[in-house]
Amino acid sequence: MDLREYERAKFALAEILRSAATLAKGDHGGEIEDRFRDLFARLAEDRFNLVFIGRFSRGKSSLMNAILGTDRLPTGIVPLTSVVTTVGYGTSEKVILRYRGKHLDIPVSIEDLSRYVTQEGNPGNELGIATANIELPAQILRRGFHFIDTPGLGSAIAENTLTTESFLPEADALVLVTSYESPLSEEEIRSLETMGSGLQVFVIINKQDLASEDERRQAANFVREQLKARFGDAAPEIFSVSARDAIAAKLSRDQSLLASSGMPEFEARLAEFLVDRKQSRFLARMCDRVRSLLEGLPPLTGIADLLGQVEALGKTFGVSVEGRRSAPRVGEAFSARQLRSCEICASVDEALWEFLRRYQYRLVAEGDERERFAGRSGFCPFHIWEYRAIASPYGTCVGFPPLLDRLAEQLRKAVASGRSSFVASAVETAQLAEHDACAMCAIRDKAEARAISGLAGRFRKSADETLTGLSAVCLTHLGMLAEALADDSSLLRTLAAHHVELLERVAEDMRAFALKHDAVRRPLETREEQTAAERALFLLAGLRNVNFAAGATGPRTNGRRSEPTRIRKRG
Repeated sequence: MDLREYERAKFALAEILRSAATLAKGDHGGEIEDRFRDLFARLAEDRFNLVFIGRFSRGKSSLMNAILGTDRLPTGIVPLTSVVTTVGYGTSEKVILRYRGKHLDIPVSIEDLSRYVTQEGNPGNELGIATANIELPAQILRRGFHFIDTPGLGSAIAENTLTTESFLPEADALVLVTSYESPLSEEEIRSLETMGSGLQVFVIINKQDLASEDERRQAANFVREQLKARFGDAAPEIFSVSARDAIAAKLSRDQSLLASSGMPEFEARLAEFLVDRKQSRFLARMCDRVRSLLEGLPPLTGIADLLGQVEALGKTFGVSVEGRRSAPRVGEAFSARQLRSCEICASVDEALWEFLRRYQYRLVAEGDERERFAGRSGFCPFHIWEYRAIASPYGTCVGFPPLLDRLAEQLRKAVASGRSSFVASAVETAQLAEHDACAMCAIRDKAEARAISGLAGRFRKSADETLTGLSAVCLTHLGMLAEALADDSSLLRTLAAHHVELLERVAEDMRAFALKHDAVRRPLETREEQTAAERALFLLAGLRNVNFAAGATGPRTNGRRSEPTRIRKRG
């Protein structure tokens, strides 16, 4: 079980709870509702706190940057007494300063952080800052990790140590960062003895890029012997890394440099601990709590089936360590891009907007254009309403009378003939333009073909670079893009794999939103979770005014037709 599977297991438990709450609703009073809400809250608030300790200049921030695959966390600043920096997930990059004894939080930029958490910028912490909470759009943080960067060891001020120790009850693992320059001081060993009791501890020897092979071997043996002498068989695990090389490797996607940096081994062990020891225990305990709640309910139709689902999940967690575990995934790449609507849809939408913006003026100002518009039977029914979305009542009243007159004349002649067959034929032909005759449909089709061709060309030139800037393509245009790339199976697999990740990610955001809503934990919701419903529909169907079919008059998309819907007005 990897981190993604772990989240799916949480969502499966949430779905069981949601079904049980529906069955029990209204029959058992507020106490049962509170118990359901408490379990939802436990699932929603699950997080993994990784506490980093070490002397100044050992590379704690660089190590965190290396795990995140970014260079955005500031390095080389000396934190204040009692100021702890936390790093969690946020849709956009920012820092939230929390003050002691105050409810008002202040957002600042990462670049300005040093003004608040250094002795030079905030002497003696006269501002009373308790924590600086950094939010970054990094995938690993989105999966529940929280990094806690504590005040550096080696300070003469005892409050630094007290501040660090205050976070330990919430810690799931402790990372001591030392370096090859002066590996594992006596002070660092004492810190492990004081702070590491009862915690999983990892010892990182950083800056291996500054040491020769022989120097690395000697330093690692020294650290190993010191820890063995002090802790015996309970000695912490040791990892040799170059955080600097790992950052460069992840930013440049250099797999060879990443492998030599030592980070993959540490990240794999961290994920193994997270899933096998921390999160599997959490899920097992949650299964027990859910089972206890369901068993305490009066007999209700469907509860037995839900208990069976809980039992099956519990057995899954029980054997996950012994052989069902997938390769762990911790060091997912930092990703600052957000999921936007389909790039193809956006191109078509812009082309339609530009056409309508100009054409609605011409229809008012030019009599000849009004006659041509009437002669083409106007627009198709869907695009008539698209025109109305941006045109004024005055513009419509000036531009459309010739069209109505033309249709009326067709019907008048049929009525005057006195022949019912002529009337029936006239009614059938006195219609708005079909797709092939609609000027806006022509604009749409050309813009769509041009956007598909351009994106396919970019893929052929550089698939990796194109995917880096591509957020999502709706299913309709994904099929058209796949058709354009049909002669290159490698590109097709790359494109499909990218959209597997997008679809799963949005599904996770939707489930997380629903879970936090059930738990009445809306402040925990990220922007991505709050917009997950809309983004899912964009991903499935694209923009409302682009992918449509209006009976016989609408364009065919992927061999299917759908009902037209109105689009937004532009501001």
